[in-house]
Amino acid sequence: MPRGRSRDEQARERVLEAAFELVGREGGDVTINAIAENAKVAKQTIYRWWPSKTAVVLDALVQGTMRATPFTETNDIKADFERHLRTVIKLFNSPTGRVICELLSQGQSDKDIAEEFRERFWQPRRDLSLARLARGIKLGEIRPDIDHEVVLDAIYGPLWVRLVVGHLPMKSADAKRIVDAMWPGIAAKS
Repeated sequence: MPRGRSRDEQARERVLEAAFELVGREGGDVTINAIAENAKVAKQTIYRWWPSKTAVVLDALVQGTMRATPFTETNDIKADFERHLRTVIKLFNSPTGRVICELLSQGQSDKDIAEEFRERFWQPRRDLSLARLARGIKLGEIRPDIDHEVVLDAIYGPLWVRLVVGHLPMKSADAKRIVDAMWPGIAAKS
């Protein structure tokens, strides 16, 4: 057997990349036909792996947004969070952000979508952020007695509220303002 990924794995990867690219350009109006055409696969190939457009879009979002919002790891945890927030703001301000909002909306009436979103989209990002908090504690930058879940809700909550409610725009400068507002409460005392 030749080395490298099989044709099926390559086709699956093309489908996810095509779906993420299309969602980023067109938002939630993407069709299975368009995804298949851009990935150069048959519609049946897509339906072999995913039961619906929502399922393929969610997988594409999971994979694509992890690449689009990397969490830089340096020894300056405050700067790492600020950089990460900037990438999330950029993503949320794109058509992809609107699709994320649509999935959240669908999850309000469809518990399966809500659970899939939490498990596959939300939790991996949450785990990355929890790891950064733990590293900050280890480096002595963050207090060891903080409630990690509350801290992450406080750091990322403003972005999620603005995405869903839309009462204020999200600007790159908000990343610094959010982290600066939070940091005195979580920073280790010197």
